[in-house]
Amino acid sequence: MIEQAPSRAFVGPDRPFPGLRPFDTADCEFFFGREKQVRSLYRLLDLSRFVSVVGSSGSGKSSLVRAGLLPKLDRERAQSGGRPWRFFTMHPGDAPMRALREGIMQLQREVTGTPEGEDDAILHDRIELALTGSSFGIVDALRDIPELLDQRVMIVVDQFEELFRFGLGSATSATRAALRNEAVSFVQLLLEAARSPDAAVNVLITMRSDFIGDCANFQGLPEVVSGAQFLVPSLSRDQREDVIREPIRMADATVEPALVERLLTDGGNESDQLPVLQHCLARMWTLQQPTRRLDLDAYRRAGGIKDALSQHADEIMASPQLAGLERVVEQVFRALAERDRDGRETRRAIPFGQLVAETGCDPQDVRTVVDRFRADDCGFLLPPIAAEPRVADTTRVDVVHEALLRRWNRISDPETGWLTLEERDGRRYRALLTWLEAG
Repeated sequence: MIEQAPSRAFVGPDRPFPGLRPFDTADCEFFFGREKQVRSLYRLLDLSRFVSVVGSSGSGKSSLVRAGLLPKLDRERAQSGGRPWRFFTMHPGDAPMRALREGIMQLQREVTGTPEGEDDAILHDRIELALTGSSFGIVDALRDIPELLDQRVMIVVDQFEELFRFGLGSATSATRAALRNEAVSFVQLLLEAARSPDAAVNVLITMRSDFIGDCANFQGLPEVVSGAQFLVPSLSRDQREDVIREPIRMADATVEPALVERLLTDGGNESDQLPVLQHCLARMWTLQQPTRRLDLDAYRRAGGIKDALSQHADEIMASPQLAGLERVVEQVFRALAERDRDGRETRRAIPFGQLVAETGCDPQDVRTVVDRFRADDCGFLLPPIAAEPRVADTTRVDVVHEALLRRWNRISDPETGWLTLEERDGRRYRALLTWLEAG
């Protein structure tokens, strides 16, 4: 799955907090608390052409890169004598080669000014041939774009750990083997691009720290991941205060001092600290309109740091638009989430058409559920409805952040949660597949 750069802003004076969504490049004016870390990460680019941004889930890796580092590269390109950076951001998902190809296609459109749709078939075939021709495919594909000859290209692979799943869940062994082979080819392309002396290509990945051990499954990857690694630190109390106060100041609004202290106290040791804080702030902002003042009463109504996310998701599920569709909601989220072999909650982005098939529900009912949960007032699913008003069968639907999988009680309950039920059903299905393959 690839993402356009420059991106569409999701925050601004009328909505200063992104909720569970990470800050994006266009949101940089409302991104606070990471200034020193952005400078440190930027300096790493001079030391290595392959940089790994590593941290726990919810530590702010994606936001640091998207809203911190990439705008800095844009500013450098605009300065006289600055390095001419170009970049694109992608998620590997279950089709990393396709995402890479589309990212290079999009980069070519950007630098040449070619409208989307024009010459797409020619671009597709040329880049596909380069990427599959050898392990130097990225270098070869970029070399064919004259407008990039004097540019420095940054390939940002966000949520790199998606590459390690190899089609978990109901996938057959043959499917898992094919996905693994594609992942191996993708990694080799990145490694060769980053070490080629004939190309000005940088690779930056973001990855959950609990997946670092999985890098050992790819030859050459552990060395580069450990060679130039930026471990995202927790924010200090002062930095977290900036995260709360500064966007409110930018929005010309106010916040009760007692609420700031309560947020800092309640959220200090929480897992998923930053996305949950941002969601709670966004929820309070919505509840307090049009007063533009956040206070302890809004905090209580939102459910506090501990329960705001689960309470909000329950309210969406109980909304009039979803009346009678409770089973469809369950089936949608069971299809979009899974636990891996190590018990880690992971998102599972799949095309809308596949989502309909896996749920076994009426396509219009699935569309209604997906649209409600990706609406601007919650943003629990991707793509945002404001960015893509109507999803096509090929549109990849995704959970916005693993925090939803861990915080919404209907999903996370260890006995009756949807993830637990899906895990049990998955074990039965895989056992059946094994029996059928053996027979």
